[in-house]
Amino acid sequence: MSTFIRRRFWKYILLMAVAAIGCSRRADAPNANERVIVFAAASTKEAVEETANAFKSERGGKVKINADDSSKLAMQIVEEAPAHIFLSANEKWADFVKEKGFSLETVPLLGNSLVIVTPTGNPAAIRTADDLTKPALKRLAVAGPTVPAGIYARQALKKLNIWNVLEAAKKPVNGDNVRVTLTFVERGECEAGIVYATDARITDKVDLVYTFPAETHDPIRYPLVLLKSGSESLMAQAFFEYLQSPKAREIFARHGFLIFDKK
Repeated sequence: MSTFIRRRFWKYILLMAVAAIGCSRRADAPNANERVIVFAAASTKEAVEETANAFKSERGGKVKINADDSSKLAMQIVEEAPAHIFLSANEKWADFVKEKGFSLETVPLLGNSLVIVTPTGNPAAIRTADDLTKPALKRLAVAGPTVPAGIYARQALKKLNIWNVLEAAKKPVNGDNVRVTLTFVERGECEAGIVYATDARITDKVDLVYTFPAETHDPIRYPLVLLKSGSESLMAQAFFEYLQSPKAREIFARHGFLIFDKK
């Protein structure tokens, strides 16, 4: 075999090897143009957006976030709305998605606290949960009965023997999600509202005046769910893992969330 032919032969072999390695890597690596769809509890919106931006900077992935009431998001998932990841504000709606056969993996991710907020200046002088029954308070903003924040709020108020009094006086005003509930207070439409501690941090238009004792309601836990549709997307799997990473934990902690240790 001539030197020329030998060189051509080995060049061909080398090119084939490089192509094979490249194909293997492409098969195992996320596609940077692939879009990940995340359904996230309304209270996590800013933190998940910041995490998604950090992920994009590091990995180049595209993340679309649909933030709303967890019950609405769960219903959309079981009605087969396109989604890869679900971050619920309570275990009930994560369990619902699992029972309907849509979840592949679930991990506990975050925790939170339940608080009372008032418009800045606290015009009705609300200092404790008992103060919610005062005549000065005409309207109390509470998330709806299927919304996680609303579920926790009703549990706490019933535990403190306040809910029936408030209902009899027709004081509760339901918000579609916890952020709508917060908006009612920001605008001064309600003299007080019950939201998460993390919600109170995002605005200077409310005062945080009271934190409910943890024993008055179920533990506030945010399960992170990789949906079965996400198993078909390497980018979705990568973002699911990234949401549990030290970088993401740092972001969530900065937004005021309690962080569960990754086992």
